[in-house]
Amino acid sequence: MRLTGGLIVVALAVGLVGCSGPADAHDSARYDAMLAVEEVPGVLVAPYEHYVQVDPAAPAEEIVETALGVRTILDALGADRPRNIEFVAVYPGDGSVYTRFTTRVYGDADRFERDVRIWAGLLDEGFSSVRYNVFDEAGDGVLNVHSDEPGESSTTMGKVFDLMIGALGDDAASFTGLQTEAIVDGMRVTNRSGDPALPAGWEDALADVAGSPYIAKSVATFEPGTTTLRLTGGVDLTAEQAAEVVAALAGRGVLQPTVSVTYGTGGDAARTTLYGAAQ
Repeated sequence: MRLTGGLIVVALAVGLVGCSGPADAHDSARYDAMLAVEEVPGVLVAPYEHYVQVDPAAPAEEIVETALGVRTILDALGADRPRNIEFVAVYPGDGSVYTRFTTRVYGDADRFERDVRIWAGLLDEGFSSVRYNVFDEAGDGVLNVHSDEPGESSTTMGKVFDLMIGALGDDAASFTGLQTEAIVDGMRVTNRSGDPALPAGWEDALADVAGSPYIAKSVATFEPGTTTLRLTGGVDLTAEQAAEVVAALAGRGVLQPTVSVTYGTGGDAARTTLYGAAQ
Protein backbone atom coordinates (compact mmCIF):
# COMPACT_ATOMS: atom_id res chain seq x y z
CA MET A 1 0.00 0.00 0.00
CA ARG A 2 1.25 3.49 -0.82
CA LEU A 3 2.07 5.46 2.34
CA THR A 4 3.33 9.03 2.24
CA GLY A 5 4.22 10.01 5.77
CA GLY A 6 0.78 10.15 7.31
CA LEU A 7 -2.13 8.24 8.72
CA ILE A 8 -4.79 6.54 6.68
CA VAL A 9 -8.12 7.96 7.71
CA VAL A 10 -11.30 6.07 7.05
CA ALA A 11 -14.51 8.07 7.34
CA LEU A 12 -18.03 6.79 7.13
CA ALA A 13 -20.75 9.27 6.33
CA VAL A 14 -23.38 10.85 5.96
CA GLY A 15 -26.94 12.03 6.50
CA LEU A 16 -29.10 9.71 8.55
CA VAL A 17 -32.50 9.10 7.00
CA GLY A 18 -35.66 7.25 7.83
CA CYS A 19 -35.55 7.85 11.60
CA SER A 20 -38.50 6.23 13.29
CA GLY A 21 -38.14 7.52 16.85
CA PRO A 22 -37.77 10.88 18.64
CA ALA A 23 -34.63 12.93 18.07
CA ASP A 24 -33.12 12.01 21.41
CA ALA A 25 -33.52 8.28 20.75
CA HIS A 26 -32.01 8.75 17.32
CA ASP A 27 -29.03 10.64 18.76
CA SER A 28 -28.55 8.02 21.44
CA ALA A 29 -28.49 5.20 18.87
CA ARG A 30 -25.98 7.12 16.78
CA TYR A 31 -23.78 7.77 19.81
CA ASP A 32 -23.92 4.12 20.89
CA ALA A 33 -22.96 3.08 17.37
CA MET A 34 -19.98 5.45 17.48
CA LEU A 35 -18.77 3.82 20.72
CA ALA A 36 -19.22 0.36 19.22
CA VAL A 37 -17.30 1.33 16.08
CA GLU A 38 -14.36 2.36 18.28
CA GLU A 39 -14.15 -1.23 19.47
CA VAL A 40 -13.92 -2.75 15.99
CA PRO A 41 -10.50 -4.41 15.51
CA GLY A 42 -8.36 -2.14 13.34
CA VAL A 43 -10.12 1.06 14.40
CA LEU A 44 -7.82 3.38 16.35
CA VAL A 45 -10.29 6.13 17.16
CA ALA A 46 -13.78 7.27 16.15
CA PRO A 47 -14.27 10.79 17.54
CA TYR A 48 -17.57 11.14 15.69
CA GLU A 49 -20.08 8.64 14.36
CA HIS A 50 -18.93 9.55 10.85
CA TYR A 51 -15.15 9.50 11.32
CA VAL A 52 -12.93 6.47 11.88
CA GLN A 53 -9.14 6.21 11.84
CA VAL A 54 -7.34 2.93 11.19
CA ASP A 55 -3.74 1.75 11.26
CA PRO A 56 -1.80 3.42 8.40
CA ALA A 57 0.25 0.26 7.87
CA ALA A 58 -2.80 -1.98 7.55
CA PRO A 59 -2.84 -4.23 4.47
CA ALA A 60 -5.87 -4.39 2.21
CA GLU A 61 -7.22 -7.49 3.99
CA GLU A 62 -7.21 -5.70 7.35
CA ILE A 63 -9.00 -2.69 5.89
CA VAL A 64 -11.66 -5.04 4.50
CA GLU A 65 -12.15 -6.75 7.86
CA THR A 66 -12.38 -3.39 9.62
CA ALA A 67 -14.94 -2.18 7.08
CA LEU A 68 -17.00 -5.34 7.56
CA GLY A 69 -17.04 -4.75 11.32
CA VAL A 70 -18.19 -1.17 10.86
CA ARG A 71 -20.88 -2.25 8.38
CA THR A 72 -22.30 -4.79 10.83
CA ILE A 73 -22.71 -2.14 13.53
CA LEU A 74 -24.33 0.45 11.28
CA ASP A 75 -26.61 -2.08 9.61
CA ALA A 76 -27.89 -3.10 13.04
CA LEU A 77 -29.25 0.45 13.53
CA GLY A 78 -32.14 -0.52 11.28
CA ALA A 79 -34.30 2.52 10.51
CA ASP A 80 -31.68 4.79 12.12
CA ARG A 81 -28.80 3.59 9.97
CA PRO A 82 -27.04 5.99 7.58
CA ARG A 83 -28.19 6.03 3.99
CA ASN A 84 -24.55 5.72 2.86
CA ILE A 85 -21.32 4.36 4.23
CA GLU A 86 -18.27 6.26 3.03
CA PHE A 87 -14.68 5.22 3.67
CA VAL A 88 -12.06 7.84 2.90
CA ALA A 89 -8.31 7.27 2.99
CA VAL A 90 -6.38 10.53 3.29
CA TYR A 91 -2.63 10.90 3.61
CA PRO A 92 -1.76 14.15 5.47
CA GLY A 93 1.08 16.06 3.87
CA ASP A 94 0.22 14.80 0.39
CA GLY A 95 -2.96 16.42 -0.86
CA SER A 96 -2.86 14.49 -4.13
CA VAL A 97 -3.48 11.21 -2.35
CA TYR A 98 -7.19 10.89 -1.69
CA THR A 99 -9.23 7.73 -1.90
CA ARG A 100 -12.86 7.02 -1.19
CA PHE A 101 -15.28 4.13 -1.08
CA THR A 102 -18.98 4.98 -0.91
CA THR A 103 -21.93 2.63 -1.02
CA ARG A 104 -25.68 2.81 -0.54
CA VAL A 105 -25.81 -0.97 -0.62
CA TYR A 106 -24.63 -2.40 2.68
CA GLY A 107 -27.58 -4.44 3.91
CA ASP A 108 -26.20 -7.40 1.97
CA ALA A 109 -22.99 -8.42 3.75
CA ASP A 110 -21.67 -10.52 0.85
CA ARG A 111 -22.26 -7.74 -1.66
CA PHE A 112 -20.64 -5.18 0.63
CA GLU A 113 -17.57 -7.36 1.12
CA ARG A 114 -17.16 -7.84 -2.64
CA ASP A 115 -17.40 -4.11 -3.28
CA VAL A 116 -15.07 -3.01 -0.50
CA ARG A 117 -12.51 -5.61 -1.61
CA ILE A 118 -12.48 -4.04 -5.07
CA TRP A 119 -11.63 -0.68 -3.51
CA ALA A 120 -9.12 -1.96 -0.98
CA GLY A 121 -7.36 -4.13 -3.55
CA LEU A 122 -6.81 -1.19 -5.89
CA LEU A 123 -5.78 1.02 -2.98
CA ASP A 124 -3.11 -1.56 -2.24
CA GLU A 125 -1.74 -1.15 -5.78
CA GLY A 126 -0.34 2.28 -4.87
CA PHE A 127 -2.50 4.59 -6.99
CA SER A 128 -2.56 8.20 -5.81
CA SER A 129 -6.36 8.05 -5.85
CA VAL A 130 -8.92 5.26 -5.89
CA ARG A 131 -12.58 6.20 -5.79
CA TYR A 132 -15.37 3.65 -5.93
CA ASN A 133 -18.97 4.83 -5.57
CA VAL A 134 -21.58 2.06 -5.58
CA PHE A 135 -24.99 3.45 -6.53
CA ASP A 136 -27.33 0.47 -6.34
CA GLU A 137 -27.79 -3.29 -6.26
CA ALA A 138 -27.53 -3.50 -10.06
CA GLY A 139 -23.84 -2.67 -9.95
CA ASP A 140 -24.20 0.89 -11.23
CA GLY A 141 -21.51 3.23 -10.00
CA VAL A 142 -18.16 4.85 -10.71
CA LEU A 143 -14.72 3.26 -10.32
CA ASN A 144 -11.93 5.80 -10.79
CA VAL A 145 -8.16 5.42 -10.38
CA HIS A 146 -5.49 8.08 -10.73
CA SER A 147 -1.79 7.57 -11.32
CA ASP A 148 0.36 10.69 -10.98
CA GLU A 149 3.77 9.24 -11.78
CA PRO A 150 4.64 10.77 -15.18
CA GLY A 151 7.48 9.13 -17.00
CA GLU A 152 6.87 5.71 -15.48
CA SER A 153 7.13 3.46 -18.52
CA SER A 154 5.42 0.64 -16.64
CA THR A 155 2.28 2.74 -16.10
CA THR A 156 0.11 2.69 -19.21
CA MET A 157 -3.59 3.25 -19.65
CA GLY A 158 -4.00 -0.37 -20.75
CA LYS A 159 -2.31 -1.72 -17.62
CA VAL A 160 -4.36 0.54 -15.39
CA PHE A 161 -7.61 -0.70 -16.94
CA ASP A 162 -6.34 -4.27 -16.64
CA LEU A 163 -5.86 -3.70 -12.89
CA MET A 164 -9.42 -2.40 -12.56
CA ILE A 165 -10.83 -5.37 -14.46
CA GLY A 166 -8.70 -7.70 -12.36
CA ALA A 167 -10.11 -6.13 -9.19
CA LEU A 168 -13.66 -6.68 -10.46
CA GLY A 169 -12.74 -10.36 -10.89
CA ASP A 170 -14.89 -12.99 -12.52
CA ASP A 171 -17.95 -10.74 -12.23
CA ALA A 172 -16.48 -7.96 -14.41
CA ALA A 173 -18.84 -8.72 -17.30
CA SER A 174 -21.86 -8.25 -15.01
CA PHE A 175 -20.98 -4.63 -14.18
CA THR A 176 -22.89 -3.24 -17.16
CA GLY A 177 -23.84 -0.06 -15.28
CA LEU A 178 -20.36 0.65 -13.93
CA GLN A 179 -18.43 3.64 -15.24
CA THR A 180 -14.69 2.99 -15.21
CA GLU A 181 -12.33 5.94 -15.36
CA ALA A 182 -8.57 6.40 -15.20
CA ILE A 183 -6.22 9.37 -15.22
CA VAL A 184 -2.64 8.63 -16.24
CA ASP A 185 -0.02 11.30 -16.93
CA GLY A 186 -2.29 13.95 -18.46
CA MET A 187 -4.69 11.50 -20.11
CA ARG A 188 -8.23 10.84 -18.90
CA VAL A 189 -10.30 7.91 -20.13
CA THR A 190 -13.94 7.48 -19.12
CA ASN A 191 -15.81 4.37 -20.16
CA ARG A 192 -19.62 4.47 -19.89
CA SER A 193 -20.16 2.00 -22.73
CA GLY A 194 -21.54 -0.81 -20.56
CA ASP A 195 -18.31 -2.84 -20.70
CA PRO A 196 -15.85 -1.70 -17.99
CA ALA A 197 -12.78 -2.81 -20.00
CA LEU A 198 -10.82 -0.51 -22.30
CA PRO A 199 -12.29 -1.04 -25.81
CA ALA A 200 -10.23 -3.04 -28.28
CA GLY A 201 -7.50 -1.16 -30.09
CA TRP A 202 -7.57 1.86 -27.86
CA GLU A 203 -4.64 0.90 -25.62
CA ASP A 204 -2.22 1.33 -28.52
CA ALA A 205 -4.12 4.27 -29.99
CA LEU A 206 -3.97 6.21 -26.72
CA ALA A 207 -0.29 5.36 -26.30
CA ASP A 208 0.35 6.80 -29.78
CA VAL A 209 -1.55 9.96 -28.83
CA ALA A 210 0.43 10.32 -25.62
CA GLY A 211 3.68 10.01 -27.58
CA SER A 212 2.72 12.59 -30.20
CA PRO A 213 4.80 15.80 -30.06
CA TYR A 214 1.65 17.81 -30.88
CA ILE A 215 -0.55 16.56 -28.03
CA ALA A 216 -0.21 17.68 -24.40
CA LYS A 217 -3.50 16.38 -23.03
CA SER A 218 -6.20 13.99 -24.17
CA VAL A 219 -9.66 13.04 -22.91
CA ALA A 220 -11.38 9.94 -24.29
CA THR A 221 -15.02 9.19 -23.47
CA PHE A 222 -16.73 5.95 -24.47
CA GLU A 223 -20.53 6.03 -24.46
CA PRO A 224 -23.01 3.43 -25.75
CA GLY A 225 -22.67 3.81 -29.52
CA THR A 226 -20.37 6.85 -29.50
CA THR A 227 -16.75 7.68 -28.72
CA THR A 228 -15.23 11.15 -28.37
CA LEU A 229 -11.53 11.96 -28.20
CA ARG A 230 -10.67 15.55 -27.24
CA LEU A 231 -7.03 16.43 -27.88
CA THR A 232 -5.28 19.55 -26.59
CA GLY A 233 -1.94 21.03 -27.59
CA GLY A 234 0.04 24.23 -27.29
CA VAL A 235 -0.43 25.60 -30.80
CA ASP A 236 -2.80 25.16 -33.73
CA LEU A 237 -2.02 22.14 -35.86
CA THR A 238 -1.03 22.50 -39.49
CA ALA A 239 -2.99 20.45 -42.00
CA GLU A 240 -0.06 18.06 -42.26
CA GLN A 241 0.19 17.62 -38.48
CA ALA A 242 -3.54 17.02 -38.19
CA ALA A 243 -3.32 14.39 -40.91
CA GLU A 244 -0.49 12.67 -39.01
CA VAL A 245 -2.61 12.45 -35.84
CA VAL A 246 -5.58 11.01 -37.73
CA ALA A 247 -3.34 8.56 -39.62
CA ALA A 248 -1.88 7.28 -36.34
CA LEU A 249 -5.37 6.59 -34.99
CA ALA A 250 -6.50 5.03 -38.25
CA GLY A 251 -3.48 2.73 -38.15
CA ARG A 252 -4.77 1.28 -34.89
CA GLY A 253 -8.18 0.57 -36.38
CA VAL A 254 -10.16 2.68 -33.90
CA LEU A 255 -11.64 5.26 -36.27
CA GLN A 256 -15.23 4.22 -36.86
CA PRO A 257 -18.32 6.21 -37.94
CA THR A 258 -19.27 6.56 -34.25
CA VAL A 259 -15.93 8.19 -33.32
CA SER A 260 -15.29 11.92 -33.11
CA VAL A 261 -11.81 13.43 -32.70
CA THR A 262 -11.32 17.15 -31.99
CA TYR A 263 -8.31 19.36 -31.27
CA GLY A 264 -7.90 22.66 -29.46
CA THR A 265 -5.35 24.79 -27.64
CA GLY A 266 -7.31 25.03 -24.40
CA GLY A 267 -9.31 27.74 -22.68
CA ASP A 268 -11.98 29.36 -24.82
CA ALA A 269 -10.19 28.56 -28.07
CA ALA A 270 -12.34 26.98 -30.76
CA ARG A 271 -11.89 23.29 -31.36
CA THR A 272 -11.17 21.81 -34.76
CA THR A 273 -12.77 18.53 -35.82
CA LEU A 274 -10.07 16.18 -37.05
CA TYR A 275 -12.37 13.21 -37.63
CA GLY A 276 -16.10 12.52 -37.46
CA ALA A 277 -18.94 14.89 -36.68
CA ALA A 278 -18.29 18.21 -34.96
CA GLN A 279 -18.88 18.13 -31.21
